[in-house]
Amino acid sequence: MRSKRTLRTGIAGLVIAATAIPGVSVPATAATHSESAAAATKWKLKYSEDFQGREKDLNTDSSPWIRFTGDQPFDTIMDDYGDWWKNDYGPGMQAALSSYATYRKQVPFGKDGWLTASLSARDWDKNGTPERPPTISTEKAKGGNVLKINSPDSYDGALITTTQKLPAEYRLEYHLKTLDFGGERNGSVIYDGKENGYSTVAGECKTQFPYAEGIGTRGWNSEITTDPCDWQSVTNGPFGYNAFHLLGIVDFSNPQPANLHFWHYRRKILMDSFAQHPDRIGTGSGGRVCDPTTNTYYPYRDSTKNVVDMWINGLPNFHPGKGGITGNSQWFMTTCSDGVASAQVSPSAAAEMVPELMPNSDYVFAVERDKTGYTEEVTGTFLHGGHQTIRFHRDFVVDNVPIWHYNNTPDQYDGRYNATLVQNGVYDQQEWPDQWPAGSGYPDFPVIGDPYTDAGEGTATIDSIKLYVPKQK
Repeated sequence: MRSKRTLRTGIAGLVIAATAIPGVSVPATAATHSESAAAATKWKLKYSEDFQGREKDLNTDSSPWIRFTGDQPFDTIMDDYGDWWKNDYGPGMQAALSSYATYRKQVPFGKDGWLTASLSARDWDKNGTPERPPTISTEKAKGGNVLKINSPDSYDGALITTTQKLPAEYRLEYHLKTLDFGGERNGSVIYDGKENGYSTVAGECKTQFPYAEGIGTRGWNSEITTDPCDWQSVTNGPFGYNAFHLLGIVDFSNPQPANLHFWHYRRKILMDSFAQHPDRIGTGSGGRVCDPTTNTYYPYRDSTKNVVDMWINGLPNFHPGKGGITGNSQWFMTTCSDGVASAQVSPSAAAEMVPELMPNSDYVFAVERDKTGYTEEVTGTFLHGGHQTIRFHRDFVVDNVPIWHYNNTPDQYDGRYNATLVQNGVYDQQEWPDQWPAGSGYPDFPVIGDPYTDAGEGTATIDSIKLYVPKQK
C-alpha cells in the first residue's frame, strides 16, 4: 500500500521577507495567518496559544530546579541512568555520572495548563545551581509575542510537550518563527562566533559525554573517563552535528530531556532538522535531499544543512552487536519517493528551509492522527520550490512494517511484533522481554525543541500552537 502525499503551492497566510535568496521563489504579496484547509474541513479547535497579552507571559526562570538522581527512571534501558550504559561501560560509568549533577524542571502553561515546558541542565561543580541553564519564555517580537526556546549549552535540554496525552485522533500544529540550531548561514557553518550553531569557547569540549555512540566507534578512544574532552565531539569531527525536533510524537508520558540514544528508541514519528557538520560527512554524501520541484535527490553534502526530515520509526534492532546501541529503524518520506516511507541508514530529507527569510517567512508544522495512521505536514518557503505545503500520510502498518508503538490502546494491536531486546554488552549482558506485547498501549505525546542532554544547542521561537480534535458528525 502506498503512502498518500500532497504537494500544494500558494501563500497559505505567511508573510514573506523581501530578502533575495538565490533559487528561492518568494511570493510578492502577504496575508494574515489563517487556518489550514485540513483544519477547516475535518477538525475543530480545542486549544490555541498565541502568547499575546501579559496574562500569557511565561518565564521558566521563575520556577525552581529540582535535582534529578535517577532514582525514578522512566525505564531501565537507555535513559540517563539506564542499565545499557553500565553494561557497556562498566564501573567507569558510575564515576562519569557522579562527576556532575543534573537538574530538571517542568512548568505547565497555556489555558488549563495544557502545555508543559520541560528543561534539563547540568551542574558541573555540584553547588546546587546549573552553570548555563536553558529557558523557555515569552518575548516581544515584530508582530507580537513569541515563545523562545533557549538551549545555550550542548549538555542541556529544553522542549515543549502537552501536559496530558493527546486524544485518540487529533491535529497539532504551530508556527516556527526562527531557528538557529546549526546549518549554514551565507554558505558556511561558522558564523556569529559559532560553529554549526555551537558557541565556541577556548578549551571547552562539547561531546556526547557520558553517552557515546558505542565502544569501538569513531571519534574517541573508548576509555570511560570523567573528562568530557575524551569523548566524541558534537561540535565537529566524525560525530559533529546539531539538531532540533521540529515536531515529533513519542510513546511515553511526561517527556523530559535525556540522552540522544534514549530518544532513538522512544519515537513513533518525527520531523526534525539534522545539521551535520562537514567533518561528519567527509568524502561521503551524508545522506540525500529531495528537490520537490524535480523530485530528484541530491547529496546532503551539497545542501545548506538546513533540512527538514519527515519520517516514521519502525522496529528496532533487537540484537545489536557487542558494544553496539539499539535504535528504531528509520523510514523517510519525500516527494522523490512519491511519499512512500523508505528505509534508509542515512537520512533522506524532504526539503531545505531558508533561515535567512525568518521570521518574516515562517514555517507551519503539523501532525495529524486519525483511525488509519499519521500525517506529517510542513508549509513554508523552501530553498527549492518556493512556497508550498509538503504533506504525507502513513498508515500504522504498511507491508508488515509498523510504526513503532503506534497503538494508543490494547484493542488496536494483537502482539504480533513483540520481541525481547538483547544487549551483548562489553561488561555484561542483559535481556528485556516484551518490548511490544499484546495488551499494551502507548500514549501520544508531542515533542518540540531540543530533547538531547548530550547534543544540540541554539535558539528557536514559535507561536500559535493549536490542538484540533475531530468535528462531531
